[in-house]
Amino acid sequence: MSPAVRRTLRTVHKYAGLTACVWLFVLAVSGILLDHHEWRWLNQNQVPASWTSPQIGRLVPATVMRQVKIEDGVIVGASERGTRRSSDRGVTWQPVTFHGSSGQPQVNGLADVGANGFAGVFLAADDGLWRLAPDGKSAMRFALSGSHMTAISVGRSDRELVAVIDKSRLVAIDLARGSATPIAPGSKMLIPHRPVEFYRLVMDIHFGRALLPGNWAIALNDLGGVAMAALSVSGLAYWWVTRRGRRRGMSMAAQRSTIRWSFRLHAPVIGLLGAIPILYLSVTALPMNHIYGFIDWSKGRTVEHSKLPPGYQSSALANEIYGVVAWPDRPGTLSIATRHGILTRSAGERVWREDLTVPTPPGVTSGNLFRVRDTVFAGFGGGNNFARTVGKASWRKLAGPSSAITGASFDGRIMYLKNSQSFFYGEIGGTELADTKIPFKNAIPGTPLFLFMADLHVGTIFHEQFKWLNDLFAVLAIVLALSGPIIWLRRKWI
Repeated sequence: MSPAVRRTLRTVHKYAGLTACVWLFVLAVSGILLDHHEWRWLNQNQVPASWTSPQIGRLVPATVMRQVKIEDGVIVGASERGTRRSSDRGVTWQPVTFHGSSGQPQVNGLADVGANGFAGVFLAADDGLWRLAPDGKSAMRFALSGSHMTAISVGRSDRELVAVIDKSRLVAIDLARGSATPIAPGSKMLIPHRPVEFYRLVMDIHFGRALLPGNWAIALNDLGGVAMAALSVSGLAYWWVTRRGRRRGMSMAAQRSTIRWSFRLHAPVIGLLGAIPILYLSVTALPMNHIYGFIDWSKGRTVEHSKLPPGYQSSALANEIYGVVAWPDRPGTLSIATRHGILTRSAGERVWREDLTVPTPPGVTSGNLFRVRDTVFAGFGGGNNFARTVGKASWRKLAGPSSAITGASFDGRIMYLKNSQSFFYGEIGGTELADTKIPFKNAIPGTPLFLFMADLHVGTIFHEQFKWLNDLFAVLAIVLALSGPIIWLRRKWI
């Protein structure tokens, strides 16, 4: 490389960094936070709804309550934002008291055992299993204290629950003794080797679900975020000291030390480690900034399974189980919801296979799977929601909810379903459901900090067309990630 080319590259790197450093720091910090939806404080602290954009505002109702129990008109609704109760069909809401807890746990699942009213309701939370009091106003710890429970279902009978820990481990809970027994996870998943839509692959790479199996892809994303934040700070410090230090009266020793350590942090340590995740995060950010147009453009474009990254090839269950259902009419049989589809394992088997009986819509894999008493529900996007009575072979399609259902409850002869936007009701065993108009959105006002960070990350908090500026910063990040290692190769340590 000639000296002229090297000087040009350093100039480009310097001005690209100075232009983008502040916003890249914001993107890095907010991106790390968005990788960790499981952090309670992100979901249970909120900002005024007026602070966020209409695009994000449309997502807020889905976070208020996902799981529900209705008994004699009294409603208990729960989600990652906490648990609320209403005795006047949603006009007013009060928080449920969790005895022995310093705050409201994040609730990720609800099991309704038998016909015991609220006393039969168990909540799978981020700190263990809780049981509601008979009046639904409070809850007590029941089992698995400190465990991050991510899904739950009634087991083979009303004397047992099956649950998922950290989206990875299956356990059976004896309700008489309050004890938990691990369920053998099986040897592997037989993942259907179907092509994956190109837009989904890009999204999964950006969100940390594709390049590596389990939690390793998220860890790689976090490394990219930490590297980008550290590079922004150390690069600015290096420029400031080399240009401003003497004028501000810094001693030569202090200047040399600051220059040396800011460079070592900036280039050979964080820069080289973070170059790869910064590159793929920045490249995938470009289509993500225009996601709806990108999805339309990529319709019909797929990637063969053999060409997919390791995150799609792994057959391990780690970080892959989003829902679980036990079938009392088929002892030992379990079904799980994964991003690869609904998988089932019969008694005595070690392999999880695709459940072809579930009417999964074409082109869709992941969905919600849960059971209430003797009915199993499967919820997919686009209003593709289904119910199946235990002991019967056929699924029936539920008309009414236009998005995937997340919870259900029976109150007398009425069945209630919950999706992101409303409560629906109809006769038990029926297929036609109507909107109840229950005003659940005022149960928890404001926008959770998690969605506020998402609004900030994509820039819609400022203007819906901020995506074009985000494109510029993504390109600058790519330039920095490519030019930085080349410059370092000529200079090495100082």
